Amino acid sequence: MLYNSIVKIFAVQLNSKVGDIDINLEKMRSFYETACKQGAELVVFPELCVIGYPPLDLLENRNLIKSARKASIKFASLTSRGPACIFGLPVENTSGQGKPLYNCAIFAENGKISKIVGKALLPTYDIFDEARYFESWDGDRIVNLNGAKIGLTVCEDIWGDTALLPNSNLYKKNPLKEISQKKPDLIINISASPFHKEKPENREKILSNLAKKIKTKILYVNCCGANDELIFDGGSFLFSSRGEVLHRGEFFIETAAMIDTHNSKKQGTRNTEVISDIKSALVMGIKDYFHKQGFKKAVIGLSGGIDSAVVADLACEAIGNENVLGLLMPSPYTSQRSINDALKLAKNLTIKSEIKYISKIYSSFLKELGFSGGIDLSMQNLQSRIRGSLLMAYSNKYGYLALTTGNKSEIAMGYCTLYGDTAGAIAPIGDLLKTEVYQLADFINRQNEKIPLSIINRAPTAELKPNQKDQDDLPPYDILDKIIRSHIEQGLPFEKTAKICASKELAKNVIRRIESNEYKRKQLPLCLKVSSKSFGSGRKMPIVKKNDFFK
Repeated sequence: MLYNSIVKIFAVQLNSKVGDIDINLEKMRSFYETACKQGAELVVFPELCVIGYPPLDLLENRNLIKSARKASIKFASLTSRGPACIFGLPVENTSGQGKPLYNCAIFAENGKISKIVGKALLPTYDIFDEARYFESWDGDRIVNLNGAKIGLTVCEDIWGDTALLPNSNLYKKNPLKEISQKKPDLIINISASPFHKEKPENREKILSNLAKKIKTKILYVNCCGANDELIFDGGSFLFSSRGEVLHRGEFFIETAAMIDTHNSKKQGTRNTEVISDIKSALVMGIKDYFHKQGFKKAVIGLSGGIDSAVVADLACEAIGNENVLGLLMPSPYTSQRSINDALKLAKNLTIKSEIKYISKIYSSFLKELGFSGGIDLSMQNLQSRIRGSLLMAYSNKYGYLALTTGNKSEIAMGYCTLYGDTAGAIAPIGDLLKTEVYQLADFINRQNEKIPLSIINRAPTAELKPNQKDQDDLPPYDILDKIIRSHIEQGLPFEKTAKICASKELAKNVIRRIESNEYKRKQLPLCLKVSSKSFGSGRKMPIVKKNDFFK
């Protein structure tokens, strides 16, 4: 049954900066004033929007918590002359027992905070560690506004017993079930749900089924933007009690929408490719990493290969081609084709480029070290480390942030050089498998040939010795990526992984190599997360361990 008391809800997909209460509140105030002008009856902001998500150990700063509380009281006073408001805030636990904070949804009306509803389900899997900071909240989750009964939930609280969780039976409680028994007119979920590929579609499907199951409208308001490795896609929803999508927010953009809960019409399916979402996510991840820290310029080592080409294009879209420098650093083993391809890429992207030949530097190192003979691994790594030094020199001298260009397949296998091609501030494609890098390159080229086809069609090579190819040291990427996806992203047992590549011995060798290279990954720059399991804060593996798990 449709409720009649609340018609217009202003849903805000806020892009908060972690810890910057002043900027976040100023944004919230601006959106709130817009909502007032448009006649909103309720304004809804995302989870922990006042201090940003994830705040991590900043939550241990008592001054920050006090400042957030004071700012929130001041913000709530705006409702004395405008619509009611819901927003996310950490609230002190004054019971004297448990963790010091609750993760809360604040309900403000008539100029004050009238109700606080805390988060019950605290995720501790993947990148989440909320039980480190927050106490699980147990209390009434119903608020009343203009005669309407609204059930309030915070992010994870709505996902209990659903397929979105790594284990649908992860929690003993189910706040949504408790709320639905009270027959609310509307359920609102404020969220900070990180993006990974295919998650938007899964999220929509699960919420649709939930609305249909409990026969209640659901409004889901998600934050947008990127903080460190995490990317938030927005994509807010209003679902009818029949599970129909009545509103679908924009993805990967900070925006707000007035939602008419009475007159919204059923929307069709979102027709967006997964690779398109990945590109949008990576562009947002780079843009916010630069913008929120006050950086403007990037330097990238252009090798003439596919990885650096894709990273260069993403950087151009994120911060502008006028702010991107491509640095070519040919060694004695760099082919003229690679140089030509890199220069053509720079021309296509209209970015500045410079060439710094490293042959003399390389020869000086070899002479000083007394290295001679065949080109062994130490000599190959030396070339990479010289390039890393040049990139960091440009970074220090001219204020560029260096972007590393390694992909997930290389990082998994340790096919990278510490203090060499791993040097930099951020690894934009560090969570993309090599085959996905090629898919992204093809997608980038759909409108016009930005990445030269000669780069795309060429066999991958590090060019650290004559006639070198990646496949001299690695399995073919189409096979390798299946093993990595199975072992890392899907967490399948070894037997199933071996079946996927049709070779037990190959699967063993690859997995052993993955596990033995954890020491490198612990020293890598931040990788933007776009998969369900990335290398980074979400994968907590020891370095010193047994690497043979097959007996």
